[in-house]
Amino acid sequence: MSKQDISQMGSARVSIEVLEGVDCVLKQGASDVEINFYQSAAPNLAGVNIPNLVKLDGRNLFIERIPNSISLNKLQSNPKVCEQLASLHRSQYVPSFPVKKHEWTNVATTEALSILDLPESAQSSIKLMQSLSSCIFECSGLISGDTNDGNWGTRANGELVLFDWERFGHGSPAIDLAPLVSGLGAVSEYELIIRQYSQYNSSLPEAELMKDLIIAKCWIIIEVVNILVSRNNPETTKYINWYRSNVPQWLASVANAL
Repeated sequence: MSKQDISQMGSARVSIEVLEGVDCVLKQGASDVEINFYQSAAPNLAGVNIPNLVKLDGRNLFIERIPNSISLNKLQSNPKVCEQLASLHRSQYVPSFPVKKHEWTNVATTEALSILDLPESAQSSIKLMQSLSSCIFECSGLISGDTNDGNWGTRANGELVLFDWERFGHGSPAIDLAPLVSGLGAVSEYELIIRQYSQYNSSLPEAELMKDLIIAKCWIIIEVVNILVSRNNPETTKYINWYRSNVPQWLASVANAL
């Protein structure tokens, strides 16, 4: 068995393996959510392309390797992205196992703001968004919870696939759409992805989805900062400096859309 380590931000150790002649991704120490997802949920999610489960050995999860990465620009112009996400969000499947609980706590906000050291006005705006955030977590629909461009790829036949399902849970579609907007995003960029997504799922009013998207994007800032710091990620300083430079202006630019 040969292997190549590809671990990045995740808590599990991830490597490329060849198992009985088949290229696989091995996640050592995979979470209960992801193990149960591949065993129970994946076969029931029609319309969503998910890597095949090759083997489960204790907490070692062997899944199909998706060989080709895809850039965020290409994802943004690919209609299959919103089509697949809409299929997931409209699914009637009810998980029989505990899924990831997504939430935005006071503790998380306090920790992230102490690191970011933003102006008082920006801190107040973030705290306001947190106070409004129950709307994105109380939705009963299924979500991936982690749709950043690093978690998409294509098979050799060009088929688009979404992988890394350890944050599978319930929430607003906005949680899955927000990472597909470059950077923090302008209101016009949110309007564009809402139009694209609404072609496949029009169950949420566009004004509501806009509000949810902005809140979700702000929540992602808090999540990313705290994850980077807790895992001693070597890129932490770069991200923190970028957020310090861009978050205050972004918050001002989206305030009227809330």
